[in-house]
Amino acid sequence: MIRLSLIRSRALLALTATALMVASSATAAEAASIQPSDASQAKFLAAEGPHSASGTGWQTARFLRQLGRYGYVSQSGAEAVFDLNERYCSGAVFSGMWPNPQSPYIVTRLPEVPGQAPNTNPPVSWRLRQDEAVVLIGTTPPPEEYYSFDLTMVRGSLQTGPVLWTSIGDPINLKTVRTTGPTPFGRSFALVITGNRRTQAKVDKMLAASGLGAATNNMTIPPAMFRLGLDAGADQFLLGMRTSAPLPGFEQALERYRATPPLQVFRVRPGGSGNQTQPVYLPDPLPVPNLRVSGTGATELNLNPTLQLLRQRIIDAHPGYNATDGVVERGFEESYPGLQDKLVIDPPTTGVGALSNDADDPITPNFALPEGSFLVAYGTNHSATGQAAYSSVTVYADEKAAVALAAENNLNLYGSARDFIGDQKNADKFYAWTFSRAGDGGPTGAHVTMLPSTNSDFCAQYGGNRPVDLSTLRLVARAYMQPATLSRPALSSLLLDRVLVFTPK
Repeated sequence: MIRLSLIRSRALLALTATALMVASSATAAEAASIQPSDASQAKFLAAEGPHSASGTGWQTARFLRQLGRYGYVSQSGAEAVFDLNERYCSGAVFSGMWPNPQSPYIVTRLPEVPGQAPNTNPPVSWRLRQDEAVVLIGTTPPPEEYYSFDLTMVRGSLQTGPVLWTSIGDPINLKTVRTTGPTPFGRSFALVITGNRRTQAKVDKMLAASGLGAATNNMTIPPAMFRLGLDAGADQFLLGMRTSAPLPGFEQALERYRATPPLQVFRVRPGGSGNQTQPVYLPDPLPVPNLRVSGTGATELNLNPTLQLLRQRIIDAHPGYNATDGVVERGFEESYPGLQDKLVIDPPTTGVGALSNDADDPITPNFALPEGSFLVAYGTNHSATGQAAYSSVTVYADEKAAVALAAENNLNLYGSARDFIGDQKNADKFYAWTFSRAGDGGPTGAHVTMLPSTNSDFCAQYGGNRPVDLSTLRLVARAYMQPATLSRPALSSLLLDRVLVFTPK
């Protein structure tokens, strides 16, 4: 039986192949026969060039000339992966805060304006003058299940915690991004972040003159909700890019993209004759943008009988163990309610936790998993049911450190429930994945991930020595971007993912 996820993947690959045919002079037959393989990856890279900012060099050069003509000044920033596991182990952050190991942030780093109040989280967070803009010019990632640019606000110190970390509006994702080509993959684009209407209009005009008019994406920091400025009382912002689950054949391309992000970033502002911290334009606040509405009314709840059968079959398959039920629950509040209620993230307290408006991230309570035990995460594969473009389950360790141990996404989870309910016609709408500390005496096979022992030194792999309690675990089940709404699925429409913890009798 052809996997539903591969059907969707090949549909996307076919779309990408059409674009590559023009760029690489491939024949129609070659484009139609492109398959997920090293060959498809090679064609992608040949058509788009190596993943570097040189692909948009001429557009960037034009934009910088336009800045001079309009009397704007600029400062260059940089893009780099921000691995929260590594940052925790090095002492740079107070907690890993349940990062997604399959989608490490690519974070925008900006220099400070001379004379501004210092940032509390340099260089990953930054303040913004009310008439400034952040401009990102570059190339979008290779084909994958999901990517997005998420603008967030951070109040507090990431090193000492706790922090109020909230999303600002909807992210720009692979279904909403404007690019120079017919696909969202491997194409030039520009992103503008500001809270000032006049600045946005002028910067958009400059980008249009640079050849990026149809590929310009605007993100708003609404002054009605956030305090722009360069003084110590102003809010600080962070732009993170998520890249998740490359389509088959594009794994290496995504690794290259993350290693050297083909993105250039600038903070730009109208130049003045005096102090650069003082605005040149009068306040012209942009309004709070409307949010995409989540949920369609469609539901997974009719699949509950099969879910209960799956639970019983999993228990029956392990007669030598005691089984304890666990279920995920709403853990992270939506950003704007969390902002108003000042819900900080301070593990084990989840707060808002930079929850994307594209995502539902239910989480279990903390639980113990001693040596000789294992857990089985199971539930509906939200991608296979049409409720999400990308979904995953991730195991975390230590109630305060909240670092990621292991994760599996919808592409890998697909078909795993057949191990237990292969006789059910809707088996492929479910998954069942084992995370084990039981060694060779416990479950084995293609759908088992071995976890490090409780005696392991987690931070040694990063050259650090901070302690991590590997015996205390937690699980997050992610569901990103419902295809019909391009926003988070409604939590009420999902069958909540579940956990069974097995300990020896």
